[in-house]
Amino acid sequence: MGIISLNQELLILSSEVTNATRGNVTEVFDDESFQIKLKTKENYTIGENVNLFAVSGSGIVYISSNIQDIKDLDIKISRPEKSSLIQRREYTRVEIHKNILINYQNKNIRAEIIDISAGGMKLTADTEMFKNIDYKTDINLDTNLFISCLFRPVRIIYDENLNKFVVSGKFKLIKNVDRVALMQFCMKKQSEIQNK
Repeated sequence: MGIISLNQELLILSSEVTNATRGNVTEVFDDESFQIKLKTKENYTIGENVNLFAVSGSGIVYISSNIQDIKDLDIKISRPEKSSLIQRREYTRVEIHKNILINYQNKNIRAEIIDISAGGMKLTADTEMFKNIDYKTDINLDTNLFISCLFRPVRIIYDENLNKFVVSGKFKLIKNVDRVALMQFCMKKQSEIQNK
């Protein structure tokens, strides 16, 4: 199969994000199904659709499949229905409007996120921000999604109509589990928009 290998660590999320845990691949079968030993017990069910993510050198491997069998901490995953390598430049970007606080040298900057992806975000801020400086940010996107990381501006424009700075930047020191959760959040939001 090529995308799954023994001992590979995966993040396993139920499609509704009610269950999330990590596990390692313990066996790969001839029919391309595979077994994972979970690190924590979760309430998965046989037949449930799950999204699996693994960090690779060039991006993140994404797999969608179903749970075929469960025995204690061992779950067997059916042959993947779909899989892809998501490179950093391919992160899904969605428009949202969310107020946040950004901190630099113990000073808060009020900002509003305009759009977000697993790689970074665009925002408007009343206060000027600067390139190559890492700003601490806490983002609460959903009841189950709180991200704490650094934000580094890469493009800053002053918009006279808004009387604000429009800042595009990338996330730094973001945990892999948070990046994956952001990917899933953006994919879900995009799906909601397309189905309207």
